[in-house]
Amino acid sequence: MKGRNSVYLNGIQVDVATNPAFSGAIGCIEKYYDLQEEQSDIHCFNDGGHNAAISLLVPSTIEDLQRKRKSYKAVADISFGMLGRTPDFINAALATLYAHSEQLGSNPFANFSENMRAYYQYVKENNLFVGHGAINPQIDRSLPLGSQINEYAAVRIVSHDQKGIVVTGAKMIVTLAPIADELLIFNMPGLKPGDEDYAVSFALPIDYPGVKIICRKPMVNPAYHSFDHPLANAFDEIDAYLILNEVFIPWDKVFVFRDVAKSNLFYDKTFARNHTGHQGIVRGLSKAELLTGISIQLAKMLKLDGFINIQEKLGELTSYVELVKASIAWSEAEATISEEGVITPSISAIQAIRYNFPKMYETMVKTLQSLAAGSMLSTPHYQDFLNSDLSDLGSALTTGETDALSRTKLLNLAWDASGDGFGQRQLVYEFFHAGDPMRIAAGHFLNYDKQNMINMVDRVLLHDND
Repeated sequence: MKGRNSVYLNGIQVDVATNPAFSGAIGCIEKYYDLQEEQSDIHCFNDGGHNAAISLLVPSTIEDLQRKRKSYKAVADISFGMLGRTPDFINAALATLYAHSEQLGSNPFANFSENMRAYYQYVKENNLFVGHGAINPQIDRSLPLGSQINEYAAVRIVSHDQKGIVVTGAKMIVTLAPIADELLIFNMPGLKPGDEDYAVSFALPIDYPGVKIICRKPMVNPAYHSFDHPLANAFDEIDAYLILNEVFIPWDKVFVFRDVAKSNLFYDKTFARNHTGHQGIVRGLSKAELLTGISIQLAKMLKLDGFINIQEKLGELTSYVELVKASIAWSEAEATISEEGVITPSISAIQAIRYNFPKMYETMVKTLQSLAAGSMLSTPHYQDFLNSDLSDLGSALTTGETDALSRTKLLNLAWDASGDGFGQRQLVYEFFHAGDPMRIAAGHFLNYDKQNMINMVDRVLLHDND
């Protein structure tokens, strides 16, 4: 990461390798790679005599999905589910894009199917961290891309020749891009005729001429001890705004070119949504387990867990954990085989939990807030416990269940998870990282196999007529 000149934070160009805003996320990614060395039986598969990341395995059996799930969970547990865009996310997509690459086709300049197969091999052999940019900035959503005046409303093709294409534009919420090796750029479905200049997909290195990555304000608090901010200082997943200014992309790194239909099918027809969704709901399980655990510990510490109304609240959270587990298992049990022989987890099961998990997570956050209430608004600083003038603080905050220091640490954890900027970012992220919840629900209804339920109604009505 040293020597990168494409990353900007708080108005200045920064060295990602040494800036404290990135150290927590970098540490998590390092642990991701350490797992491949320390537990290769879980996190790798044999690829022609060499180990490769299991997230890049093209699954052909339910057992393969279960192997991948086991790795996803261990990776998610590194950050307790707080990092949503670890390398295994896009790796899951690349595996199925590789397997279904024939759908990408070709043009006189390039064979896009071969490009994707070669890129997958390149990522696998070099064990790269590939981030992605798919969401267009909110400039004027009332207009189609082809009618936009702002040249940064999305990434568009400016020109092309025998060597490659030139693109200009922007993508938003390019999470963890500052510490990734490469970016996969594509569009979510929704392009229309007239948007051909925006119908493009390609890959490029992070540190590349014409690339600027502008990070959002960090949630880390370097002036504070991890005692005060146990989550934010360890797991801030930097989101960023990607700007491309006349960036040249060689043809061998292009996967879609001026083809609206292929752009719209890129994520769904290749089943990338299914496989990234599988990884995503497994990550959500880690997060649900953490927040439920915090609530249980709070209730115990504050002597609230003996009240039946609190038991009901906690039971609601533990039931959510089981519902997420059930959705993961059902997505695997109901997996189908594509024509290319790839086993694909059930999108119905995945999207069902993707729609409902944000609501569950919001309830978890509100439960934390209601349990800790004013207690987490009056927690002392770590340094207060080191000040001899405040020696009575320990006695004032000690309970029958725990000492003052442990009590404060747990309340700080609850605040970081539910109240501070880090916790609120996590809440907003859960609502939108998988797409607009309204569209997820509408899509679930439109694509769901409803015939059996319709037949049941018909049978009841027929029986009534008899």
